[in-house]
Amino acid sequence: MDRDERIEMQTTTGGTQVFERAGVVRFEVEGEPTAVTLFASDDSTDLFVPFRDATSGKETYGAGRYLDVEPAGPDGVVELDFNVAYNPYCAYNPEYSCPIPPGENWLAVPIRAGERDFHAG
Repeated sequence: MDRDERIEMQTTTGGTQVFERAGVVRFEVEGEPTAVTLFASDDSTDLFVPFRDATSGKETYGAGRYLDVEPAGPDGVVELDFNVAYNPYCAYNPEYSCPIPPGENWLAVPIRAGERDFHAG
């Protein structure tokens, strides 16, 4: 994937934030093949994985969750640990401007790990 491929992600406050597509990770969830795009920004050395899944809006925050991922090592392997998936700040305070996961990271499978059972209050 071309590291220079930039994307403007919509945010929850109506603006946009710019990221670069840094790669794609393909994996299976309960036998179903799926994939997520990794994004890079000038603000972090980690890669960013905003995603929605089949639990979004039912068991988890409706706008999706995030993962922060270390860049690939010398072997080219990237580790995704959905156990550390978290809700964006805007889940708790609408004043925050959070990137909305792009369609390419809307997963048809459920990710039943990480921060869940969100109830606005």
